[in-house]
Amino acid sequence: MTPMTPAFATLIDLLAHNAEAHADRAAVIAGDDTHAHAVLYAAVQAQAAALAALGVRRGDRVLLLAGNRPEVLVLLGAAAWLGAMLVPLNLRLSSAEMTQQARDAAPVLAVVDADNAPFWQAAWPAGMPGAATVILATATTPSLVCAGPRDTAAVPRQDAPGLGALMLYTAAVDGHARGAVLAQSQLTASARQIAAVWSLGVDDRWLGVLPLFHAAGIGLSLALLGGGGACVLLPRFDPAAAVAAVDNHRVTVCATFAPMLGAMLDAAHAGGASLASLRICMGLESPDTIERLARLCPSAGFWSAYGQAEVSSMVCLGLQRERPGAVGRAVAPSQLRVQDAMGQPLATGLTGEIAVCGPTVFLGYWDAAAQRPFRPADPWHRTGDLGRLDADGWLWFTGRAAHKQLIKTGGENVYPAEVEQVLLEHPAVAEAFVFGTPDEHWGEAVHATCALKPGALVTEAELIGFVGQRLARYKRPQRVRFMPAPLERTARAATAAG
Repeated sequence: MTPMTPAFATLIDLLAHNAEAHADRAAVIAGDDTHAHAVLYAAVQAQAAALAALGVRRGDRVLLLAGNRPEVLVLLGAAAWLGAMLVPLNLRLSSAEMTQQARDAAPVLAVVDADNAPFWQAAWPAGMPGAATVILATATTPSLVCAGPRDTAAVPRQDAPGLGALMLYTAAVDGHARGAVLAQSQLTASARQIAAVWSLGVDDRWLGVLPLFHAAGIGLSLALLGGGGACVLLPRFDPAAAVAAVDNHRVTVCATFAPMLGAMLDAAHAGGASLASLRICMGLESPDTIERLARLCPSAGFWSAYGQAEVSSMVCLGLQRERPGAVGRAVAPSQLRVQDAMGQPLATGLTGEIAVCGPTVFLGYWDAAAQRPFRPADPWHRTGDLGRLDADGWLWFTGRAAHKQLIKTGGENVYPAEVEQVLLEHPAVAEAFVFGTPDEHWGEAVHATCALKPGALVTEAELIGFVGQRLARYKRPQRVRFMPAPLERTARAATAAG
């Protein structure tokens, strides 16, 4: 049996353990800079004091708009130290989406890196009401303290296992995303599960090309830190830079979404790189790409996975070669079942909604009016995904439940309802139906069918541009078809027919 990594009740317990047990070993690598575990822990304490000086208190939210950099992990730890919550926003959001999520979170502080400062300032020319703003310098400081006064007197720990530490916006309802609130103990439990399955240790290093505003990115970072390993952070995905980082830093763990791994294999082949240090690759990739990986880098096993923000990252993992097509088995102690519409478990082999129970399930969705997460009474989280379990406990993903239609494109979630709502705002559109179609490059592509109002005229390009002005670019339909009303019958029939 694989030995479990130490159990930590809070993020601060995890960081404090590493600072003592692995003080001088690398924790975070970015560019030419390597920061040891002891340095990371000291930075978290100093940043917590600086945030307190800026007025951040227990239960407050700190908004973050920044790319992959060590300060993201420092800010998460600092917020946890104070019993506050970090709210990283997706950098690909439109101004309207970012503004809605910021209002919903009601932060006391917004931390924005220099690259995204114009975007933030355009949304809030006079500053966001109720929130101070700190602009991060482009360069990382040696102390890793990025927001607030340095050399501030230390403040006592106010962390606790059940306190929310991270809020990730997801699961759009009525056109607006909801914040999934994750407690400190849920984040550390997820890190421990993943580290145990992969036997992560002090020699492991993760290639941080997934954004840290996503559950997978932050979850894998914590899993590596939980095992005493290191995160090699890249500010953005560039295939050649990613391959160089793997070889230069002896990276052992790589997680990607299509088409990232294929681009890395192309770059490795062109540059004669072996990627020999890799032992774990994970993500959503085509069978052809997985076969290429096996040929070029036989030391690396490709792992399938299933997870979402509401369960703190991955709750199913499995070697793809052991059960091609499945998405893995439940990672203990998390439990997984397939259930019917009434919440009753279904027998092996039957298709139903995937439900998860265990220490990684979130506190609930953020209730802006009550200023706290709404905690469901049912301990089994309904994922909104459909699947079946085989006799060996492997999960087979089969689609989305009726109440949660979702398109997965390039690792990003697109909820048809929010795109449909924007299309319906156009004066020429009477009805809209948005759906996903298979795409070799991105996994799925966003397509739309629209019915126009009598006498109205609008082109496909105009509607695509209309959506692109209001939503993130990855949510724009790649194609728009026009059909007569009513769409409920005609559009779905045309979609089914291809």
